[in-house]
Amino acid sequence: MINAVGKKPSNICSQIILLTILVFFFSNVSAQTAAGWRHKQELYSLFQNPGDSIYIQDRGALQELFGSTCTKTDVRYYSSTKASELIQISIKAKTFVPSLHEVQLTDTLYSMQHGKKKADSIICKNRIDGTRAYGIAGSVPKEEVSSFIILRGNTKLQIPKSAYADLYNVHLCENNKAPEAYITTDNKHLYIYMHGGEGKAAYAVKFVFDQKGFVTRILNTHPCLKDFDFIDGFGECE
Repeated sequence: MINAVGKKPSNICSQIILLTILVFFFSNVSAQTAAGWRHKQELYSLFQNPGDSIYIQDRGALQELFGSTCTKTDVRYYSSTKASELIQISIKAKTFVPSLHEVQLTDTLYSMQHGKKKADSIICKNRIDGTRAYGIAGSVPKEEVSSFIILRGNTKLQIPKSAYADLYNVHLCENNKAPEAYITTDNKHLYIYMHGGEGKAAYAVKFVFDQKGFVTRILNTHPCLKDFDFIDGFGECE
């Protein structure tokens, strides 16, 4: 088809697709690991969803939320963003009661020797209520998360229990291991970082929330990078 001035109309669909790609790219340009970072594939293997890479951001470039108070069993935030949005966070832990859960910490492997069944080795299962439990290594956890509440303004975010139910022995008020909270520059996403466990059972987790509720999490159990830098896509083993 020829228009009134004798020129073919431009391919509007192609232009729209190109524009969409460019918008997506530039909106996520900060969501990437450090150049040449050798742990990139290890980090990506932790994602619950392939698209979670867009949430890899250096928290140092974001607005940190302050105004927190804590005890050993709870942490609370009462903070305002630069956009004057009030954000309230409450995370509580309680004593873990084994009788209220299905606990499978270890399993015994057997082998046949001289026609008899003999215990060969013991392996850690670290399963509670049928799910892998983080923060333990063959022992019963001391605490479990009992509640996770976030208010953005007057809106209570939707947070399913499955987002945190498998996290045990969380650190809510320890020096150098306290939770941290950040808001993205576009004010759309809230990131909450937390530590849990000790030694071989240590982990770090980053929760991602949008303006309605829980989106995803990135959980790190790297043997020598159990901190927030690994989740942010940089840092090296010492």
